[in-house]
Amino acid sequence: MDFHKKGLYLLLIALLFSLSGGMAQAAALADLREELVRYQTEPAARAAQIAKDLRKVRDIEGGLARQYDIPVSEVLNYEYELEGIINTYYSIYFLQKRTDADSTFILDDNRIKELAAAKPPYPFVFYLDVIEDIDNCRQSFLDFQESIARYRDALQNLSGRKNDIERDYRLCREKSSLSTENRLKYNFELLIIKAKLEHCYADYTFYETNLKIAMQESSELKEKLDTLEPIIRNVRANIDFSADDFAFLDATVNAKVRLLENTVVMLNDKFNSLGAARRSTEYQTDFTKYWIPTEQNLVEDETLLVLDLVELWSATRLTWRSMDDLLSGKFTLKQRRELQARTKAIFEQCRVDLKVVNDDLQSLRRVNQEVSRRFGDDSWLKTKDEIAMRDEFRMNIDARKNRYLSYIVMLGEMSGQFEILIAETDRLIGEANADDRIESIWRDNIGGLLDTEVWSIDDYPITAKKLSLAMVIFLFGLMVTHYAVVLTRRHFEKRAEHVSRHSSLLIQNFVFYLGLIVSFLITLWMLHIPLTAFAFMGGAAAIAIGLGTQKIMGDTLSGILLLFQKKLRIGDEVIIGNTHGIVSEITLQNTVLVCQQSRHLIIPNSKVLDSPVLNLTLNNSLSRTEINISIAYDSDVSLAMGLIRTVLSENPNVLKTPPFRIILSEFEDSAIKFTAFFFVDLSKVFESNVQSAVRMSILDVFREHNIEIPFPQTEVKIKDDDRSDARNKDGK
Repeated sequence: MDFHKKGLYLLLIALLFSLSGGMAQAAALADLREELVRYQTEPAARAAQIAKDLRKVRDIEGGLARQYDIPVSEVLNYEYELEGIINTYYSIYFLQKRTDADSTFILDDNRIKELAAAKPPYPFVFYLDVIEDIDNCRQSFLDFQESIARYRDALQNLSGRKNDIERDYRLCREKSSLSTENRLKYNFELLIIKAKLEHCYADYTFYETNLKIAMQESSELKEKLDTLEPIIRNVRANIDFSADDFAFLDATVNAKVRLLENTVVMLNDKFNSLGAARRSTEYQTDFTKYWIPTEQNLVEDETLLVLDLVELWSATRLTWRSMDDLLSGKFTLKQRRELQARTKAIFEQCRVDLKVVNDDLQSLRRVNQEVSRRFGDDSWLKTKDEIAMRDEFRMNIDARKNRYLSYIVMLGEMSGQFEILIAETDRLIGEANADDRIESIWRDNIGGLLDTEVWSIDDYPITAKKLSLAMVIFLFGLMVTHYAVVLTRRHFEKRAEHVSRHSSLLIQNFVFYLGLIVSFLITLWMLHIPLTAFAFMGGAAAIAIGLGTQKIMGDTLSGILLLFQKKLRIGDEVIIGNTHGIVSEITLQNTVLVCQQSRHLIIPNSKVLDSPVLNLTLNNSLSRTEINISIAYDSDVSLAMGLIRTVLSENPNVLKTPPFRIILSEFEDSAIKFTAFFFVDLSKVFESNVQSAVRMSILDVFREHNIEIPFPQTEVKIKDDDRSDARNKDGK
């Protein structure tokens, strides 16, 4: 080894010892713990010291790897741990400063005093401001509660991680003391373990500080919420829904809508101008072929989004008016629930549109990158006009980004209003007492049932309530009729010597039917059903008798035709419509089929003639059938065909003459497909029964000889991308 190499070797050794702070002697774990605890008290100074050591390691990271026969990635792993420690220490430093400052980010004391000093009646706009303050405060309180739980879990996990790292440190320290040959290598490994342990201690301090801040902030927010609750209750009870407030809010919305409508007009003009440019002869260069369709797509996406925003601003006006009716007690429990469901749907639309905005912003970023990559260099463009168009396109992208940022602000404003309405409806639904709930059940269920439309006569609806009333009137008419019949019978019983019993009975029947008809007519009048609706009933009865006789005659004539044509015979296997069976009887009116379930199906002969009939045994009882069998590609094809041939030859219902035939019919995605053709005698057995028996036998012999019948499957191969690997390494 020459002088320069010896010098480099000694420099690396010295640097390694200086970085480890004496770790070559493998400090005891108790001393190391004391040292790491001391570092937590001065995080900024320790971060600066580690940053200095990190710069030294980066200067000679390749030399360290070669001298100690370790991968460069190990050195980079050590640098990564140091970077994490520096980041954590500086985070602790700024968090410790934050604990000494009062938190006024959510809602300061002056604002609370201002809200408490306001006097009723309170404007509706003031109410919206107060409820928004409370909602922000409550949401922040819930966020801090979640953070407290998360910080406690992190501290618990770090305790276990610290024990694991200390165990690794003890094992590596022992190896370093026992091995002379690899002592330097173990010393470097001790450096990494020490860095991990210090990182663990720093993270523990970081989460402890965060937990302290979160608990302090949560306590302060709880006090603010307790102070604000009586204020908002007083405000709700004394809101003044004045026309001036709604006029102010409507003016705000109208200004937003006008701005959006102007944007739609501008986008439409832009789209038309792009279409005209696309149809012109100048639409020939590489840039214009990319620019025009790309900007047209961007304009279309933005136009659809702006139209959604206009609709949502209208929903915001509806929200404010609904708040008036809701807080004034004009809504029933059912209407509150309907308002809640509608507002949640609108709020969800806001979230969807917000995602659309973010996706469109990402599209703008990709388009901007594409323009810079393909057309950023002026030498790629042919004319000055193209350069001007490219610069204008970039300006349009920047302007569109600014508009999209304004759309995000708008969606945030509207979402806040919808969240307020949802919270208020939740509160009022929860505060509904038993009387309100019973009244709501009666009105929404029983009352709603009575108002249900049963049918309608032209434009006049027949509701369940009207139908019930008509039925009551009809029953009352029957009662009056019955009472009149009784009075008539008693009257004629007293004058029995003058009126015969037959005449008395005739008059009683006349009174009964007269009362029945009158009651019926009054019921029809109550339901607004015209009598002309029943004018056709007499003719309909006559037509029904004629149609019934016609049906019987039609079936009889059809039966005669079937018997003389001999297209259907007793014992034929047929398919009539969708029914498969054997003809067992043909009468003048019906044809009887015996189906596969040994059930008799009676079909009118006219239906037989009207339906498509497939006679499987018209000429003879032999029928060729086929079955498909699939096997896996790695199966023995010859063996499979032989087994199928054996099954067919052994089945007594498979005819040997004409002979059966087996072909390899198709190569499918996941299998090799065979088709077996054979003949069966339909006069002896059903075709489906033979197919089932053959399939069962093939399944048994395939299982016996380990031939697989595969299920559909697709093979996916993923090709590695070296550039992707490189980016992943850079990210690490």
